[in-house]
Amino acid sequence: MPDRYEGKAIVFTRPLHAEVHEDVLFPRMDDNGVVLRTIYSGLSRGTELDLYSAQMHSLPPNSQWYPILPGYMPVGEVIEVGSAVEHLQVGDIALGSNLVWDFDERYCPAWAGHTEYAVISEHSHPLGARRAVKVPEGLDLKTASIALLPAIAYKGITVKVKPEAGETILVVGQGGIGNCAAQLCRAAGARVIVADLCENRLEQARLAGIEETINASEVDLWEAVAELCGAGGPEKIIEVTGEPHLLEECLRHAANGGLVHAQGMYLEPIHVFIPKTLFGRNLTFTGTVGETPEMVERCLEMMVEGTLKLDHLVTKVLPVDDATAAYQWAYECPEEFVTLVFEW
Repeated sequence: MPDRYEGKAIVFTRPLHAEVHEDVLFPRMDDNGVVLRTIYSGLSRGTELDLYSAQMHSLPPNSQWYPILPGYMPVGEVIEVGSAVEHLQVGDIALGSNLVWDFDERYCPAWAGHTEYAVISEHSHPLGARRAVKVPEGLDLKTASIALLPAIAYKGITVKVKPEAGETILVVGQGGIGNCAAQLCRAAGARVIVADLCENRLEQARLAGIEETINASEVDLWEAVAELCGAGGPEKIIEVTGEPHLLEECLRHAANGGLVHAQGMYLEPIHVFIPKTLFGRNLTFTGTVGETPEMVERCLEMMVEGTLKLDHLVTKVLPVDDATAAYQWAYECPEEFVTLVFEW
């Protein structure tokens, strides 16, 4: 095996431009590491399109910079295993995640998921090989490549929202994470209402079994919610769009004693008058980000069981060499897709 893997990667070289580079150096391997040869990698339309359009996520300024290695959902065959690794072996299929260190110094990793090889070691992430989760046999790999999206939703649902049978939950935003959040709440027995501006994403929600949908480009969101729920409103609201003004609206329209969960990536401040909004109506305001390998494992199990459906969320599979046009399409026509997957 090579001392250091080198190969192809998708790179954002400047705002609104993606390229494929052939000679990127990947992190070093170690005893607590694995190497995946990527088969598919899923595109996150939230995080990645933020970085694509120069909406950086980290503080202080300049901690993220171009050229960027984007992405965080590679699935591939394990081709090398460190001596201390027990949960994977050569030939397994595994799903990787965010990698943060030890890349080619010419590039900023954020978070380096669209790469020909994924070297998941203590050189690239504090958890080392634990960030690589084995994919169950029989699971479609194109679908497995977006399994971190339900895992991110799963963290919010299980740790903070805690849906209960019979209660009503509104999910605002039906991208990949929002769709999965709605499915997880429904699986817990809650009545789920979803809202989005794009009919295509609402159709994907209906394909997942969510019957009550609101097209907020055609009707007033909160008038439609009131018609469905009555004056009291939903007991819980999950906001997944990342739009600060929508999160503020959720806090203003939440039911007395209700919960608002922030699941989007908010890159601008929100304005909350706490005495009136939270204290005055006894609201609970929560938020989560990211996931754990254990949550990824559980979501993969739910996909095998059929209680979590992701196949309808993959709008298109594209060759990685089409990355330039793919990102341009994703940025300019968000209403036409939910997620994209690159084939390596």
